[in-house]
Amino acid sequence: MTAGSLPEDSLAAFEQAPAALFVFRGPEHLVVAANRIARSFTGDRPNLVGRPIREAMPELAGQQIFELIDDVYATGVPVSQPERRVLVDRNGDGSLEEGFFAYTFMRIEFADGDLGIVVHATETTDFVERRRVAERRADRSEERYRQARDVVVALQEHLLPPGVPILPTLELAARYVVAERDVAAGGDLFDALPMSDGRVVLLVGDVVGHGASAAATMGQLRAVALQSLDSGADLAETVGRLNGLAARLKSARGATVCLVELDPLTGGLRYVTCAHPAPLILQADRGWRYLATQPGLPLGIDSKPPVIGLDRLVPGEQLLLYSDGLVEKLGRTLGDGLNDLARVAVAARHDPVGETSLPDRLLDRVCALIIERMGTQGYGDDVTLLGAELLPDRRPELHLRVPARAEQLSGVRAALREWLGGLGAGPDDLNALLHAAYEACTNVIEHAYPADTDGEFQVDGVLGDDGSLEITIRDHGHWRMPPVDPGTRGRGLMLMRGLLDAAEIRPGPDGTEVLLRHAPWRPVAVGAPPIPARRPAPEEVPFAVEVVPDDRLTLKVTGPVDHDTVDQLRAAIGHIGRGGGLELTVDLAAVTHLASSGLQLLHTLNNADGPAGLNLVAPQDSTAHQALVLSGLIR
Repeated sequence: MTAGSLPEDSLAAFEQAPAALFVFRGPEHLVVAANRIARSFTGDRPNLVGRPIREAMPELAGQQIFELIDDVYATGVPVSQPERRVLVDRNGDGSLEEGFFAYTFMRIEFADGDLGIVVHATETTDFVERRRVAERRADRSEERYRQARDVVVALQEHLLPPGVPILPTLELAARYVVAERDVAAGGDLFDALPMSDGRVVLLVGDVVGHGASAAATMGQLRAVALQSLDSGADLAETVGRLNGLAARLKSARGATVCLVELDPLTGGLRYVTCAHPAPLILQADRGWRYLATQPGLPLGIDSKPPVIGLDRLVPGEQLLLYSDGLVEKLGRTLGDGLNDLARVAVAARHDPVGETSLPDRLLDRVCALIIERMGTQGYGDDVTLLGAELLPDRRPELHLRVPARAEQLSGVRAALREWLGGLGAGPDDLNALLHAAYEACTNVIEHAYPADTDGEFQVDGVLGDDGSLEITIRDHGHWRMPPVDPGTRGRGLMLMRGLLDAAEIRPGPDGTEVLLRHAPWRPVAVGAPPIPARRPAPEEVPFAVEVVPDDRLTLKVTGPVDHDTVDQLRAAIGHIGRGGGLELTVDLAAVTHLASSGLQLLHTLNNADGPAGLNLVAPQDSTAHQALVLSGLIR
């Protein structure tokens, strides 16, 4: 290295800098200095210093590196790039290897007036590769989970739960990661089962093996456990039935399981583990403890009654159940894994979190960070994480008193959306409940009161101890008798019953009550949390129509099609389709709400006489699809 008349200390600092430093001189970019890391990037090839960079590193030709250096030399404008793929001859033997570098090119002036370039470069190859692996892992985990569900659905319906229940005094969250090496369902089983008396039973287990056989066995064990608990059996009896199955079913032998019964009213815990890692409790003061467990054998090995443990969860504490794939790592003991989990979980709970892409709810965030941080080297086995947190207060109820006028419907829907969103209802349940409640409110406005009478109605929402949600719409009017032949009307009740678990209309002398019942779920989160920036919460999308310039006449509809907007849709279809004279495609993929009034319009137009037809487009994952299927418009 030559660096002119630099002092010895400056030369030492230059040589030992933790980044690659090159200094070029003149328009030919003669290499006049290169420190230790810079020389290592080139394989310490001889005669690096003293030659133009184009001769010293000819492999950079065609990679737009020399051109960037020329531009910086000519313009004096520095250039920085945080991540650039560069093919380099690391060994000086002519073979090129891929690397990623963050670098800055900056023009300088020497003491004699000559111009030159300083290059500062840091290799980021390892970071880029780790990030890309994490991104691929997150993408593949979602796909593997879908494949897993496809496999298990073919074996037995509902082997993997759709989510965890939403309960009034207990927050639940679940995450599921499919092992890196497998593309089919694994053997993890998990569930959260609300009991009729308010208790909740949490279940996590692990079946030996992977693939279809393990998935089938997992489904059988889970079905036996749920049937046993539903019948009123306690934990010991349930484990006895699981042992009985495992004794007869070879593929279930050796499975591990953990059952925890939690009473949300008292925080009391009763639990049993069969060769399964002990649940972890995170305390509010950064403390933690594993539940004390007795050594036990896997299922099918010993028929002795299990030892039932007792403990207590206080409001604000979090209980974590997990499968052993979370804590078992190659080259690490189980004790090491358990210590790692406790340390990571405590940090995840107490990390100061600002604006991030992580979930807003504390328990969700803790579970997401545990999965992300414990899996930095990937997971060799399926991983399930099931969390529970005892809430200090019961979740709020909803109580509205609203004038029975059509212009009030949007406000009711906004209030319902906010309340259901606060409970944590998943998007499918949220849409179904909003749709059904809107239909019930519309019926009140249309049928309960004469046109010249001011009336009102009440909307009350309550979440029961068993996770069942009840929304009641009450009025104090007298519904008009429906016509003998309703034609295309009267689809509101059909929609309500098709979307929810139950819907009843109860007329009485003092008014009518519509009771909607549904048990919403919070979806199981799959894989590690995504890295993309946070998106704002979905808001009510305004109604709009536009003609799409394609090879067919298409009208794209956005937002709600309801009592307020149906006339606008009717006018748009009539205008664009020339009153039925032209074949028209109506794209409903972006419709956020398709009320019975909208279905009535589509039925009427679909059955109208005319030379042309009406084609309806609604993908299976769209909000409008289910309403169209229930109404018979598409099959």
